[in-house]
Amino acid sequence: MMPMRRRAAAQTGCCPAQSGVVLLVMLLILLLSSSYVLLGRLNHVSEIMIQDQATAQALAEARAALLGWAVGHPDRPGMLPYPDRNSDGNYDGNSDCPAAAVNVNMLLGRLPASGQTTPCVAPLSGLGIKVTDGTGEQLWYAVSRNLVYQPTGGGYPAISPALPDVSTNWLTVRDEFGNVLSDRVAAVILAPGAPLRGQNRAGAAPAPANYLDTGTIGAASYGNADFDGEFIAATRGDTFNDQLVYITADELVTLAERRVTREAQQCLRSYAAASGGKMPWADKPDPAALPDYVGDFGERFGRIPGTPYVDATPGSPDAAMQIVWPTDCFAAGTYWDNWREFIFYDIAPGFGPGGVAACPVCLEINGGGDHHAVALAAGRMLAGQARSSQAEKGTVSNYLEGDNATPADNAFERRAADSTFNDQIMCVGPDAECQ
Repeated sequence: MMPMRRRAAAQTGCCPAQSGVVLLVMLLILLLSSSYVLLGRLNHVSEIMIQDQATAQALAEARAALLGWAVGHPDRPGMLPYPDRNSDGNYDGNSDCPAAAVNVNMLLGRLPASGQTTPCVAPLSGLGIKVTDGTGEQLWYAVSRNLVYQPTGGGYPAISPALPDVSTNWLTVRDEFGNVLSDRVAAVILAPGAPLRGQNRAGAAPAPANYLDTGTIGAASYGNADFDGEFIAATRGDTFNDQLVYITADELVTLAERRVTREAQQCLRSYAAASGGKMPWADKPDPAALPDYVGDFGERFGRIPGTPYVDATPGSPDAAMQIVWPTDCFAAGTYWDNWREFIFYDIAPGFGPGGVAACPVCLEINGGGDHHAVALAAGRMLAGQARSSQAEKGTVSNYLEGDNATPADNAFERRAADSTFNDQIMCVGPDAECQ
């Protein structure tokens, strides 16, 4: 009987071994399945990351192009184009300039790559780029009515350092929690992403709601396509996938200010080149009188006069100096009308009318340099400054800060803008930094 028991025991012992093999095979299959799912998810995440990177690059390129177009505008530095809207039955890349009074529906559309339609004024060029987001969709664009040409009842926007203090008609951008990131936004550029459920992008000119989404934060909803001037960078999901960048009014005007200051520098340099190195007297700031933009005899510091003040009497030391500014410099009827209150200049003692055009005493910036002159731009009004009354307009410290507000010592300063300083300064002279 013993051999039979051994045989039975041996037969019983085979089953656990076979079960173990089966379990291992099942575990391997499960592991391979999980790996396949995980790999698929990783590939999906990788694809989203690649799309996001392409979208971020497209938004950055579009933002730079829009700023370049605005700051380089020959007639109004800082002006922005209208969007490419579907009111003409298509999205053709053109900035659709309205013939009627501007309303909110005219301020949202696709980013205009190609050009401007009439009745907008020259230049009619577009942004010069045509970029798409990571899903291949064209970018969208919204603009503040404060910065567009208005064919009826407005014309060119009045752009200057005073513009950011305008309290109405700016755009607002919110974060994913509904908090306001800025309510003084000049322009918003949006990447619409792939179409979501309920969006239909067939046809020549689908409505904005087929591209731009609504973000819901608690009980509040913020729609990027509802023409109310508010935009949100909500958390992406099944019902929202817009991405955006924006430009604030302060940033745009600061860049336009730099362009205008550079042009003032170039005009002073051109004048000096034609006048033996010398420059005309300035319009002295005077709390007892409004600026008249006429040069005051003997004044080296002040606002730039519309017509240079020099003694052109034959035989006088100033007779060889120019009695007009170079072509296109400080001309009435141009953007200069909006900027002249905010641009100042100072001449080194030897470089005014009757001077020797040499530097026994020259101007310094941050303690160095031998500058013949400086051009200064007063930025947006800071806390403690006022620019409304005659006396306020004639007080230098209401426009310039730090060393720039005390020009008599021939010392000026340049530093990063903050809550107490926002001047921009450029010099005229042979120094490398002035070129």
